Amino acid sequence: MKPEVMRRLVVPVTLRLDRLHLSLQAAFGWTNSHLFEFFAGEVRWGIPDPHNDYAHQPMDASKARPCDVVRETGAKTIHYLYDFGDSWDHVIKLEKWFENTTTEGLPFLLEAAGRCPPEDVGGAPGYAEYLEAIRDPAHPDHEHMRLWGPARFDPNIVDRKALEAAVNALSDTWKPRRRATRTK
Repeated sequence: MKPEVMRRLVVPVTLRLDRLHLSLQAAFGWTNSHLFEFFAGEVRWGIPDPHNDYAHQPMDASKARPCDVVRETGAKTIHYLYDFGDSWDHVIKLEKWFENTTTEGLPFLLEAAGRCPPEDVGGAPGYAEYLEAIRDPAHPDHEHMRLWGPARFDPNIVDRKALEAAVNALSDTWKPRRRATRTK
């Protein structure tokens, strides 16, 4: 996709995949309004649905972690599919793996490039059409797309502070709770 949208995150390898999903949502600026799946090889993790009419039933993302995915599949790359209609396929490359490290302050956004496409834009082809329309005032859909999408959308400008705040908020939410102790 042009321009490229990329994020680098530090996450615990023991983070549940459902929480990794939320971390990715925060880091990209997605709105968490669609289904998701992680997959490596032939194995898929997501939200199991007993009423699923698809050919596969994903394993429960709340019961798996990136370290499990690597151990079970041998994968060094995991795919994260968000919004089955738009089919946003994010490629997750596991760069470094540290065991027995602190999870304090994680997840953490290291790097961000490119603004995330608007939700429901129609996947990569719809996004290309959207960008073409908003850039060209003579385009027949210019005014409609300009009003439909975010105000003053620039695919190259990333609101890093907003993304960092969203990712950091997750870190605070997932802090281990200390048990209160009673003294006599």
